Order: sequence, then structure tokens, then C-alpha cells
Amino acid sequence: MRQRVSWIFGPCGSMDALVLGARKTFASALLGCVLLLASRDASASACCGSGHGLGQRLGPLERAAVGLSFRFSDRFGSHGYAGGFTLAPSGTLDAEGRAELGVLFAPVPRLQLGLVAPVLLNVRSSREDTFVGGGFGDLAFSARFDLVPLTTTSAWPAIALTAGVGLPTGRSAANAKDPLATDATGLGAAEVRPGVFVEKNWSGEATAVFSASIGFRTPMTGARGERIELGPRARFVAAAGPVFSSGWSLSAGLVHERESAPSIGGVTTPDADRRRTAALLFAGYDLSTRFTALASLEVDLPVPSLGKNEPSAVAFAIGLRRSFPRYE
Repeated sequence: MRQRVSWIFGPCGSMDALVLGARKTFASALLGCVLLLASRDASASACCGSGHGLGQRLGPLERAAVGLSFRFSDRFGSHGYAGGFTLAPSGTLDAEGRAELGVLFAPVPRLQLGLVAPVLLNVRSSREDTFVGGGFGDLAFSARFDLVPLTTTSAWPAIALTAGVGLPTGRSAANAKDPLATDATGLGAAEVRPGVFVEKNWSGEATAVFSASIGFRTPMTGARGERIELGPRARFVAAAGPVFSSGWSLSAGLVHERESAPSIGGVTTPDADRRRTAALLFAGYDLSTRFTALASLEVDLPVPSLGKNEPSAVAFAIGLRRSFPRYE
């Protein structure tokens, strides 16, 4: 088997051994994190009894937060143009590791601004070739304005308007240098994504969240110089779960995304619309009044008609968040 490395790594003797070692290391780290969290004593909630949502917002008494997360995903199949699900061919691999540094801060009450900077590592193999690549991904900026603030006593749910902007700072697949595009780390287009976020808290004992957003992307250039206009991509997330006085909060839910067919060279591609549906599990635990551990599991559902023209993957993520209180 011919092997090639297309990032900043030196040659390696066995790519299969590298991938297996990475999977074992990640699984060990995840297990160690779970055991550590389970063995600690209860601590005061950094989110002031409101739970952690899905780890993407500040608590009622927080003015800023910094987080570092690591995500590993492995593709196990795909949905075709007719919606049918097919397992990935044996002897192939499509895995991604992603590290993200995120910052959230509230310059004024009700307004939150954020930035996420990712670094990616891709490993892909066919039956004959294996490629490794990666680099910096697309920068993402976010904003949230609370129409109804989050509290644990109000009968009304918290309602926020959200907005995201993605910049094409990563390398697109059209500009990839290896056949399996492992050095592609970005979409290749800028994105503007308005949305809404709703969260209900029941006396600090349970929470439910719902978010809806739609992304609009700028035109991009394909590998042969053709003009590609991606269709709008909608994303919906719904989850709910308990909040514990020990500092734990858990949520389970669903993620659904759908995208209209792209236009290539001014012609809309038939049967090229896309959709995916995934199950989501989320856990947050307050290690102290300032530090929170976060973990999530997202699995694309291998059910016919729940996906179309999309890869199916399982993704694990773990992270650590440091918060800064509004009043000290």
C-alpha cells in the first residue's frame, strides 16, 4: 500500500497503526475524563443553576468564557440520492480530528459575541492509498441577543436571536492537493447564518432547548473553474434533559439539517439536495465555580429517508471551559 503525508508530518511506517493508535488514545482520554468527573465531589454551578444548555452560551451571571475542545469523527456510511443508506466499503477510512479554541463575551447585558478558531486533521484511505492532511479551518464569528433573558424562575422561555458569520480561511476541496482532499479544511465560501434560540428552565431541575438557523453562502469556484452557488442550508436542534445540584446537566435530542440543490455553471443540479438527521447526547459538569467539563456524542441515524447525499458519521467531543463572572 502506497502511503503519503500531505500536511506537516514526516513519513510514518504504518498508517493503519497510526489511526488505530489515535482511536485508542482518544477512547482512553474520554474514559479517563468520565471517571475523573464521576469521582469528584459536588461543586457550585458555574452556570448559576440554569444548566449548560448545549455549551454554546453564557450563564446568567457570566460575562465571558474561554473554551478548548477536541472532536473526533469517523464516517461509517452514507445516504445516496434516493435516500437509501449504505455502509462504507471495507478497507476504507474517513476520519477527522478537530481542535477548537472558542471565546464568548458579553460587552453589554443581553448581547453575547463569540469567535471559534479550528484546526483540523484528516485521515482518509482507499483500498490502496492512505493520505493524511490538515491545517487551519474556517473562522466562525457569532452573536446572540436575548429578547427574553434566561432565568430559572420565569414562566417564559428564554428567546434569543442569533447570527453567525463564517470566513473561508481554510483550504477548500477545490484547492486540495492530494486525491482524497485530506488537506481541505474549509468550505471555500463565506457564510451568513441568522437564527433563533429558545431555552426553557424548570426551577433549575430540567432544561429544554430548540434552535433553528439557515446559512446563506457566497458563490465559490470549483476545481475546473466553474461557478458554484450552494443552496441555503437549514439546521434544527432540539434537546432536553435534567439538571442536578451536584453540577451535572444532561441533554438528549436530535439534529436535522437540509440543504437545497446547488447551481453549477448556472444550472441547478437535479436530485442534489441534501439532508441529514442525527441523535445527540450532551453532558456538562462544573468542576469548580470557574471550570466546566463538556462532552457530546453525535451519531447520524442510518435510517433510509432520514438522509440524502450526505455522509454518515459518529462524532465524540470533549472540552474544558473557563468562565469569568459578571460580578466579582
